[in-house]
Amino acid sequence: MSGIGIRYLGAIVAVTAWLAFAAASARAQGGPPMLTDDPGTPGAGHWEINLALRSDHAGDTTDYQLPLIDINYGVGERLQLKFEMPWVVQHTRGEPTLSGAGNSSAGVKWRFLDGGDDGWQMSIYPQLQSRFPVSGSPVADSGVSYLLPFEFQHKLGDWGLNFDIGRWLRPAGQEDAWIGGIALGREFGEDLELVGEVHDEAEVHSGRSEVTLNFGARWKWSERFTLLVSAGTDLHNGLEDRSTLLTYLGLQVNL
Repeated sequence: MSGIGIRYLGAIVAVTAWLAFAAASARAQGGPPMLTDDPGTPGAGHWEINLALRSDHAGDTTDYQLPLIDINYGVGERLQLKFEMPWVVQHTRGEPTLSGAGNSSAGVKWRFLDGGDDGWQMSIYPQLQSRFPVSGSPVADSGVSYLLPFEFQHKLGDWGLNFDIGRWLRPAGQEDAWIGGIALGREFGEDLELVGEVHDEAEVHSGRSEVTLNFGARWKWSERFTLLVSAGTDLHNGLEDRSTLLTYLGLQVNL
């Protein structure tokens, strides 16, 4: 087995071991603060707004999203509209700090299969990403990219399992890529959920990839507010400098 394969297997074992001591029922695991998404939607007429601070330290550069705004609205029980945009601050050792609006994302999620709490749930979530119409932002990529992912969720005893798989279609000069992730989670009581995931992105033609190990938690303060936290690291990164620390701290507001 290759070194990357061993690290990938070790990551899955680490996720499982970290969660194994938790006792309670399973629930949906994907979505903020994790990279892997799930088929869940806010519900008819409801808003889910995630306000977060995110960081990514790689090599001599640290990117901060201060804040990352993620707004979702439920149209019916199975449809979700989404808009997301970060304000990015990029600090590289020995160079001036850059800041500006990052690339924004908009999408529609449709949960086309809903087997209930004990059955399979599946969704499709087409999205587009582009430079927000703020001229001169030095931290946003040019062109329009499209993401077409599928999300899956199932309950396995006390475990909640979800995974996604999708394809990035990027403009000329940028590589298309496959993405995929798997997340496992369990609850402590009714208010605290622990989650672990392994997430991968691999370029279609070059074969270069990034594999990320991430651990997170959701702490439900009330029916309206939930604290979201996660921390992770790249196990392997052939796309760019390896991220040694990725963090997410956010507040989810349900209206």
